[in-house]
Amino acid sequence: MKIRKQTFSLDQYLKLMKAETIRTDQDCQRRSGQWDANMVNELIFTVLTDNYIPPVILGEETANGITRQWIIDGLQRSSSLSLFRYANTRITKNLDEYMVTYQRKISDSNGTPKRDEYGEIIWETVEYDIREKTYEQLPEELQDRFNGYQIEAAIHQDCDTTEISKLVRKYNNHKAMNQAQKAFTYIDVFAKEIREITENRFFLDVYTSSRQTRINGTLERIVGDMVLLCNYPDKYKKDTKVGFKWLNENASLHDFESLDNLLTRLTAAVEKTTEIREIFNRKNTYIFVAAFKAFTELGREDRDFGKFLKWFINDGSKMEIDGKKWDMLEISRSTKDSGVVHGKLDHLVALMKQYFTEIQKAA
Repeated sequence: MKIRKQTFSLDQYLKLMKAETIRTDQDCQRRSGQWDANMVNELIFTVLTDNYIPPVILGEETANGITRQWIIDGLQRSSSLSLFRYANTRITKNLDEYMVTYQRKISDSNGTPKRDEYGEIIWETVEYDIREKTYEQLPEELQDRFNGYQIEAAIHQDCDTTEISKLVRKYNNHKAMNQAQKAFTYIDVFAKEIREITENRFFLDVYTSSRQTRINGTLERIVGDMVLLCNYPDKYKKDTKVGFKWLNENASLHDFESLDNLLTRLTAAVEKTTEIREIFNRKNTYIFVAAFKAFTELGREDRDFGKFLKWFINDGSKMEIDGKKWDMLEISRSTKDSGVVHGKLDHLVALMKQYFTEIQKAA
């Protein structure tokens, strides 16, 4: 099967779609409209800033002398751009980057371009907020940029219906980023440090892990939550993306280095029993690490925290603090909600202080 490459202007490509020369309704293809508003926003911003979009994949079929092209991969991109161009789709407010820079001619009150002493047109650089704008509301310069955007296509030639269906299955056999993986892209400044921390022995010897958590972004999310809860507890948010963006702009290298050291100390301080590993699970690990951070400020030896955890497992979890036991805090379904997380951390810290000031002395 021969493949040829072709580049269209976006205006030309969308017109071919509108004329049904490029077809969007291949029988086995997913329906358009799979993307949410935020994904559409980012796509339009990419076009208006002339950044890269991967090529679309087309299958070309000739029957009875008539040639048609079917979208095999890239339907969501294509349909989203078409709706923006022709169906008055509006960019929403939920956009990370929304200022687009372009150049325009400076005109006088009559709309005539101004010229300098050499007769050259005078230009100015303008920043434009694209939020809540439709295509028709864009300045003419940005409409031209949108229409002139170069979209690449790889075209499988001489296909029949069966071959096109096979290609649809082949090119769509992939899994999109989950929320944790997507959020991780917002902390590029410290991504290397986070990945290095996930290799700490803590995640082998103490944390209850699986192969899946090592590839689905869970460990990176947990490390980010640890840094927030240990160093900037008031900035902890349920939304991982929000937390990562804040760290990217405000954290320091020391925050990550100190966490790596903290995890090494914690790993050495606790026994690696089944019971200990069970409490360092996906839901509570960063809370117990933050509790250990609070413990280190008490001036006690690290091994005493291991003793506290053994007591917590056997007796402490049954004790009440402000009328609540640990089990009562565990039943909340919103495990990452800020109020739940801070409630658990405050509960552990209160238990810890009670253990070292009263219970351990009595024993």
